[in-house]
Amino acid sequence: MATLSKLLITLAVLLTLTTSTNAAARIDVVESKVTSETSLPPMVKERMEESVAAIGRQLLLGRPLPVDEDWNDRQESTIHLVFDKILVGYTVKQVNIQYYGTEAIVNVKLLPWTDTIQNIQVNTNIEGMPKELEGLVANDLITVAEVFSDGLKGLPIAATDWTNGILKRRLNKFMEESLPEFKADFDVKIKNESNVSTAVVDLTVYPKLPVVRTISLSMRSDTIPNVALVTHRTLMEDKVNVLIGVPVAFIERHKADIETMLAKPLDEQTDFRVLKIKSNVTLTASEQMGVMIRSDSSRYRMRASGWVDIGRDERATDDVLFRMHIGRKISNLDETFFQIDIKPQEVKWNWSLGYSRSIFKNTSAALRYDFTDEDIIADLEYEFFKDWLLRYEHKLNNDRKEAAVRYKLHDFLGVEYVIDQRESWLRFIGNF
Repeated sequence: MATLSKLLITLAVLLTLTTSTNAAARIDVVESKVTSETSLPPMVKERMEESVAAIGRQLLLGRPLPVDEDWNDRQESTIHLVFDKILVGYTVKQVNIQYYGTEAIVNVKLLPWTDTIQNIQVNTNIEGMPKELEGLVANDLITVAEVFSDGLKGLPIAATDWTNGILKRRLNKFMEESLPEFKADFDVKIKNESNVSTAVVDLTVYPKLPVVRTISLSMRSDTIPNVALVTHRTLMEDKVNVLIGVPVAFIERHKADIETMLAKPLDEQTDFRVLKIKSNVTLTASEQMGVMIRSDSSRYRMRASGWVDIGRDERATDDVLFRMHIGRKISNLDETFFQIDIKPQEVKWNWSLGYSRSIFKNTSAALRYDFTDEDIIADLEYEFFKDWLLRYEHKLNNDRKEAAVRYKLHDFLGVEYVIDQRESWLRFIGNF
């Protein structure tokens, strides 16, 4: 029994090995290689090799090895006949099948027809975009000519139509990688001059949805009166409105370039150059897009403001006041300034000269002399949180002290809770 068991096990192993050998000795991979006596565009070569491999797989996959020579000749002849019928612009010169283990390589040699494309000329038309942004689009398309060169250069003229599908797929892939916010169409014409054939490609690109539909423009400054920006608002409205109709994703991708483009014409204005004003543009890319322009001077600080006090003693003479601050920065931390306070209820104005310095982060101190009241005034301000400010003022001669906490409702309006030695009240502050 032990001997019989060993014999049965040996037979089973031999059968398994025989079966595995027979299964392995069949063609399980078919590849192709297409060559031409002259130039063969890489894109066309790739498509041809896919077609030849597909034909080869139909004929060769699963066939036992080694193959019979007559059978092999018939397969080569069949591939030659089938592929030659679907080709335009080329003639199949030779088909040869080589075997490496269980892999079959179908080698095809082509003979191109006489006239071939020698040059590529791409004419690009950008639709639906403002002139100001066409440069950004063109820069994204800077290598698009390579798509058509890879597909057309060296190709027989008669085969041009045959490559349209290949070119379209490759162009779509290029657009997704380089300019995904646009679609592209093309048309190819052949031009022959001095026996030189040129493929003229008319390429048209146009935007995809969503696009910008409305724009909200805001202009602000912390160093010059906001009313001074009004004279430039019409200019900037014209500039930002060119973005209407532009794809939202394109603006987001080129945000820094577009922000710089919008700031440039504003900073080139005469008053901006004289006052050393530079603008910082911030875009919020969406169909209802927001544009915030903040323009500030590196040399001067000019502010126009006014306030109204509510709930204050009737004896107060400065419960309604307008203030003009004109400062000259002498360093990043230091400023000298001239200040005028106008009190309409008294038909009186005070003027003073002063000096301020940033002593810590978000903290500044100032000392000024009021020539009208002949008083020395010390100021201290601390911005302890976004839009929140602590302020302290001390008039040294009459020893009047005033402290306040301010909240900035928006760039044009703030509210303070003020307290001094006698009372407390609310103050509404407007910034002009």
